[in-house]
Amino acid sequence: MYRFRNALLRALFVLIGVVAVGLAIGSAAHAEEPTPRAVPEARSYQRAFSSYDDLIAYATAIAADQNALDARVSALRAERNGLSATLSADGATSGRGGRLFDPDAARDERSAIASTNARITDLIALDRTVTAAGALTSPVTPWRMPTEGEITQGFGPTSLWVEPSRVYGGVAYAHFHEGVDLAGVWAADVVAPARGRVVFVGQMMDGAEVVVLAHDGGVVTMYAHLNNTNLPPTVSSGDEVAAGQKLGTQGLTGMVTGMHLHWSAWRSGELIDPMSLISH
Repeated sequence: MYRFRNALLRALFVLIGVVAVGLAIGSAAHAEEPTPRAVPEARSYQRAFSSYDDLIAYATAIAADQNALDARVSALRAERNGLSATLSADGATSGRGGRLFDPDAARDERSAIASTNARITDLIALDRTVTAAGALTSPVTPWRMPTEGEITQGFGPTSLWVEPSRVYGGVAYAHFHEGVDLAGVWAADVVAPARGRVVFVGQMMDGAEVVVLAHDGGVVTMYAHLNNTNLPPTVSSGDEVAAGQKLGTQGLTGMVTGMHLHWSAWRSGELIDPMSLISH
């Protein structure tokens, strides 16, 4: 039984060796594979926009870069976890210093383990590089509402003449509300409904104070009419925010008839109902 077990382990590590050689050959390609484009440094974000369309187009480009970085980190960590699990298999970490220093281990076993350890080291370094380029570090959580309050106007076609015309889903509407209005108590907190990166904080041409976030999956969200006097936004362009982190408070800035938050969302540049992001 002992000999059979040892033979089985040796066969396992020979197989690991073959895989590790493949990884070693591929690791050069991984190392040479360029890191997805970094998100801008805080000081480099655009500070003013002539229209909301320009702002959302800019934020969508940032969200695409952010998503590529996040996907790269996820792939690196999945590979690292898989290799680490292999090294933790029966016999792989036995003895002082692990299987790599076991005098009873065959040379091909030690070579395979050494190659796997080297790849794990490379993956850790690549993870740090991509994270430094701007991959999000906050945990992924289900989406939540950005503020407490009553929905006073929903997303979609409306009879209110103040809302602009829009073609949505291939249908032309004379008036269309491009988000959800939420009215709460005075100066109610507005928080990030999911992790993301702040792309813009400032006043638009219509006087509305807005915060725009780039999230996972190419999603962009905007929070408008925020207070910008005694309770201004608490975040700045370039900040990473975790789900539930305060962005500012409901206000009266811009073209409004009462205090509320206007919440809008886009996916890959296409307008969507922000309520569709909430887990039910």
